[in-house]
Amino acid sequence: MKKVAILLMFLVCIITSCVSVRKQESMPKKVVQEVESNVINLEQGENLSFSVLNGYFLKSNVKLSHEINFFTIGSLTKFKKIAGIAKTMANSVVMPDFGNEVVLIIAMKPSKDFKVISIKRVCMLSNNMYIDYEVSQKDAKDLGYFVPNVYIFKIQKPEVIINTCFIDSNKKVTVLPFGERNINSPIDVYDMLKNYTGVYKGTFQVSNTENLMAVELKLEPDYTFYLKQTYLDLNGKTFKSFGKWYPASDLSSFILNKNKNLSFYFIDKNTVEKLDANGEKIDSSMYTLKK
Repeated sequence: MKKVAILLMFLVCIITSCVSVRKQESMPKKVVQEVESNVINLEQGENLSFSVLNGYFLKSNVKLSHEINFFTIGSLTKFKKIAGIAKTMANSVVMPDFGNEVVLIIAMKPSKDFKVISIKRVCMLSNNMYIDYEVSQKDAKDLGYFVPNVYIFKIQKPEVIINTCFIDSNKKVTVLPFGERNINSPIDVYDMLKNYTGVYKGTFQVSNTENLMAVELKLEPDYTFYLKQTYLDLNGKTFKSFGKWYPASDLSSFILNKNKNLSFYFIDKNTVEKLDANGEKIDSSMYTLKK
């Protein structure tokens, strides 16, 4: 009966509809080397508590390019693209709280070998997260079908996460940018406040209309902002707002006054792009501001 349950779960993975998953950017060699060099100093790291997320499977649309694959997830939208909910007897599965938590996934390609993934330690050091994990093979010779080996777990969200570093029992290291970072994202908080603040200007298209508005956004290093929006087709009507801006944990984006409708992504130190209410890219070129 247990074999049938595992097989049914695997079949559910196969028939799940395909959804695109944003590809993570490559990382500068210097950054990777710096993160790797700190592995010998992990005794100085701050331990983070973690807990396994049961009742989820990796969707079949997710491409597993390597024998062991890693995913770092900071939003519900991205999590739903990657993970599906499996039916259980109790039919109760805990949904991560992405306001306070982040999710990480270690996934191996399906095989006839039943391998167990376990986490030995998770810690933070210099705004980087280190995951010490182990893969062991379980004796399951009677399995006659391929099984996916996936470990999904969550941690309390640190204030800043720049990169994640996965370390196996043979000390092999894999470094990935966390969340939605790109190669031009701020290196750290100091870099963000020094080089990514300033005045951004551009023209936005008003949602569901052909109207345009001139937008001026000023980000200050003290985390205050000033926003001016002037309609170009409605007698120059202007709206002004100000308050606090809040960077995401991975420093890839920020939000104004904790308003989900006013979030922006750092394309580079001179360009920001408005995101939709779910923190996703808008399918239009009319939402970019430049210094």
